[in-house]
Amino acid sequence: MNMFLINFSMLWSFSFFFIFIYIITIFSIIIYIIPSLKNTINYTKFKKNSNFDYLTGFDLYFLLLTPLILFLILNFSWSSYTISAWFGNIIFSSFQYKIFFFIFFFYSLILTAYCSSFYFHSKEIYDYTITIFNFFFWILFLFSSNTLFTVTFFIEILSTLIFLMLATSTFSTTYFYNNLNLNLHNYFNPTTPFFFIQMLMYFFWISLISSLNLFFFLILFYLKFLTFDWFIFEFIFYFLTSTFTLKDIFFSLFIWFNLLFSIFLKCGLVPFYFWKPIFFKGIPLHALFFYICFFYFFIFLFFIYFLLIYMNEIFFFFLIINLSLLIIGIFILLFIICEAFYLKAFLAISSIINTLFVFLALNSTNFTDFIFF
Repeated sequence: MNMFLINFSMLWSFSFFFIFIYIITIFSIIIYIIPSLKNTINYTKFKKNSNFDYLTGFDLYFLLLTPLILFLILNFSWSSYTISAWFGNIIFSSFQYKIFFFIFFFYSLILTAYCSSFYFHSKEIYDYTITIFNFFFWILFLFSSNTLFTVTFFIEILSTLIFLMLATSTFSTTYFYNNLNLNLHNYFNPTTPFFFIQMLMYFFWISLISSLNLFFFLILFYLKFLTFDWFIFEFIFYFLTSTFTLKDIFFSLFIWFNLLFSIFLKCGLVPFYFWKPIFFKGIPLHALFFYICFFYFFIFLFFIYFLLIYMNEIFFFFLIINLSLLIIGIFILLFIICEAFYLKAFLAISSIINTLFVFLALNSTNFTDFIFF
């Protein structure tokens, strides 16, 4: 009988996760004190009329690029094919290595465009930059998650970072410069734009409602199946088709559609994208660029990956419900299409149409046969 309940694998899983969080925190603090360090050596390029030291964007870009390359070397220095961490909640396999390259490529392009366009002259822009830096690592954790609990945990962290990014971006002078004369109705205020207040309120309440529903879903899911493992989804629908108890069927469907409602509402998918045009109108252009190209893209990519890898076509097991969602989404799209004369609302509507096409493609031939035959 093995009396050692804590083995080397458990210690490695526990230490790896918290050491990695510690490294991210320490590196963020180091970036914060870089201007003070430059001030001690009397760097001559700083402006004299500023109370916060200046740092060029490319300086920060190279400071971020070096640890990312070191982390890439660390990834491929592991000899094992699959490594689990945090007691099996995080897993690193060949897919995670490939997705790391994919995310790293997008992150480098976005960071290059961002650093070449901005001059870090205030603490708020530094906060905005640190938020973008943290996005990269938490997105990696999202694709490495192995349970529903860790997925919910990482999505909530990313949503909090988005809210922090939105709050810090409005204090930069580039926000007011980029938002002038971009819509026909000018609600611009010298202190705080009207659309910015609407955007923060919409995002806060949408995130709060979806987060509460996700927490409610986790409780019901664990009470029903006594696990957070998402591989059990493959057996849920078998359970629905094999059981004869109407109460069990209704309870399982309620849990499942509560999860879909939370994810669709948080990501603004069909048909819960009514808040997106107003949300897009209040975002600064540089924050909107990051939200579309990085946050929304990888969240939606993870959701599609989850459906195709772990669910196959079981997600569309009720064709009439899926068809109803698409029809309702099209009608809502017709109602908000009048907002298209705003530049950023037009971008929101175009992203909505793109997601509609993706959902039509996911229906494969079943949806086409149902409509045309």
